Amino acid sequence: MSLTVLSLAKSFVMERLSADQFSDAYMEIWKFERDSNLFQKDEAKLNGCLSSIFCLADLYNPESDREEYELDEKQLRNKISELISDLE
Repeated sequence: MSLTVLSLAKSFVMERLSADQFSDAYMEIWKFERDSNLFQKDEAKLNGCLSSIFCLADLYNPESDREEYELDEKQLRNKISELISDLE
């Protein structure tokens, strides 16, 4: 499980995907794999990282009238990059 969603997050950090492309795809794949109980096969640290990335992707809002707690593309990329760095 973790290889697909982690690779997707790394691709986003490396600017291969826009935040719009990333957030929708990541959340869809994450939900599918969660519902398939594939998370149980991952280490707790990795599982926590991937879940945190899901939460960040959910906070992404491309609109300029976003709430204070919502993230723009740059903020999303930076926060995900930090999570991945902490994992490695």
